[in-house]
Amino acid sequence: MCYTDDVFGFLADLPLPGYPSLLALGLSMGTALAVLLGRRRGLTALAVVDGALAGAAGGLLIGRVVYAAAHWPYFHDHMGEVPMVWRGGLSAPGAVVGGIVGVLVLCRARRVGPRPLLDTLAPGAALVVISAWLGCLGAGCGCGLPVRPDQGLLWALSAELPDLYGLRAPRVAVPALGAVWGMVTLAGLLLGRWDRPFPLWLLLYAGGDLGLGFLREDVTPWLAGLAGVQVADLALALAGLTLLTLPIWGGRGERPHLISPG
Repeated sequence: MCYTDDVFGFLADLPLPGYPSLLALGLSMGTALAVLLGRRRGLTALAVVDGALAGAAGGLLIGRVVYAAAHWPYFHDHMGEVPMVWRGGLSAPGAVVGGIVGVLVLCRARRVGPRPLLDTLAPGAALVVISAWLGCLGAGCGCGLPVRPDQGLLWALSAELPDLYGLRAPRVAVPALGAVWGMVTLAGLLLGRWDRPFPLWLLLYAGGDLGLGFLREDVTPWLAGLAGVQVADLALALAGLTLLTLPIWGGRGERPHLISPG
């Protein structure tokens, strides 16, 4: 079903790969982009790939653990499904924190400062976010609020999309809005000459996700009108803002080359 006066109506009939395929594509493209950008920072291709793999592993692990904890009434009786990441179900803030932790652990093991690697991986992370949001279009994650034709702007930003149970209805196209914001973030990171690209990405990603949370149907207010995922987004956005504005994102003396053993 397509509407005559909306922006995202074409999404209802758009054939897209499944969520895991799109996420894998985003990880591959993000890693390739990071390798290209790493050359400007004196990072070897192997070091950047190692960082991307460490970030992906940490993101999948912690993102899945946080998701299972948030849906504990179900997973308590289905513990065997907790490690089944391929079946879907990741906490986005958990995945971001896990990705950061993975990179920090790698840098700690290599005894190098994390700033050059995190800054290099930031645009690639934006690509992963875009692919994840596109995957949500068909998977029903991040589904938007149901809307009616008399709701003006919300109707204009709607499409007939499924929820997590596969039930289709005209709803705010939150995944499409998330993907568009991810593209804007990526363009800003690539076109601007930023001294702190990772903190900027963290602020823009978390701030956008926080705002989109108000348009989602699959979240429930938990604290001061914010859902749990929005509280986590707020914390990440504040962390990004702190790193941007305070002189704690230092590291001019960090060793720039990450040499992988072997």
